[in-house]
Amino acid sequence: MNLVTLAVRNLRRRRLRTALVSLSVGLAVASALSLISLAAGIENSVREGVDERNADLTVLRRNASDIFSGFITDDLVGQIARMPGVAAVAGDLIMFAPVDREQQKLVVGGQPDGFIWKSMPLIAGAMPPAGASRYAVLGAGAAEVLHKTVGDELTILDEPFRVVAIAGYQSALDRSMIFVPLRDLQEIAFRQAQITLLYIRLQSGIQPDQVQALKESIAAIGPLLVTPTGQLLRHDRYVGVMRQVARTVSVIALVMGALSVLSTLLMAVQERTREIGIMMAIGWSRSRTMMSFVVEAIVIGAIGSVIGIAMSYAISYSFKNLPILGEMMSFHPQPALFPPTLAASIFLCAAGALYPAWRAAALNPADALRRF
Repeated sequence: MNLVTLAVRNLRRRRLRTALVSLSVGLAVASALSLISLAAGIENSVREGVDERNADLTVLRRNASDIFSGFITDDLVGQIARMPGVAAVAGDLIMFAPVDREQQKLVVGGQPDGFIWKSMPLIAGAMPPAGASRYAVLGAGAAEVLHKTVGDELTILDEPFRVVAIAGYQSALDRSMIFVPLRDLQEIAFRQAQITLLYIRLQSGIQPDQVQALKESIAAIGPLLVTPTGQLLRHDRYVGVMRQVARTVSVIALVMGALSVLSTLLMAVQERTREIGIMMAIGWSRSRTMMSFVVEAIVIGAIGSVIGIAMSYAISYSFKNLPILGEMMSFHPQPALFPPTLAASIFLCAAGALYPAWRAAALNPADALRRF
């Protein structure tokens, strides 16, 4: 009988205990995968949302803790638009605001004559004539949640707006947004002449050295951070903290899973003292005895890892039911995370088995047989 077969047989003899400890390892693996994937999902959702707007660079205030807390003046739009290599510039004021006095939604004040609004993928309704005010374009997800359609009214910061169109964006973030004219949002939010960030579309054929010179010219204007759209959240402090918290909690969860394996195998050593004594009496070496317990831990880790992967997918699919966050973003466990997470899980389970295995190998066969 090889060690794997023996481990499986021993685990099957105590099915309830094996199921419980495997479930605890599975919870640890699911927590690790879900937390790390969630942090990555936030970044991916923002990147996908910005990519849909066909911008090459974004400009926001340097040293702002997040993209919502830093404000720049909207006169930078014209100033940057005149710089060499710039094809178009658009500014947005982005903020969470109460909608219909009940729900908090991400509201974006944009320029109706800007390149982002002109390329907005409308699936219902149409943009009003130039100069119109107090109207809103809803992302398809926001329209569904708010139960609004073209022609309906809603309130933003207790001010009435008329829904004129529905935008069929593909990213979860853009689908959850409400778009209103920049001047309207500045007025009702008391943010006159302020915007959150700028989007820059570069001229075709621009060279990397020209892009670098443009970034330096913009940074020289004031405390501004110029970054490619795909790296928008690289300097966001809250996202950075979330990454570190996700990694730390993941490690703690996996260690807790290993401790549950340790306690289970310690109990198994106590229960199987006679069996261990018999195996050592018939010639099992101490190393083989130790390895039998380590293999049990590895089998538990493997079973728990499979359970954890399934649970992480279940968590990701249920995430969309959460208010606000579930509407704004989506995440799924990343297959690239499976190998390192599973390796860490199995390694920690094996490490947790070392002390019980040493205890078993340290037994004197004669003493072990006399205990029963």
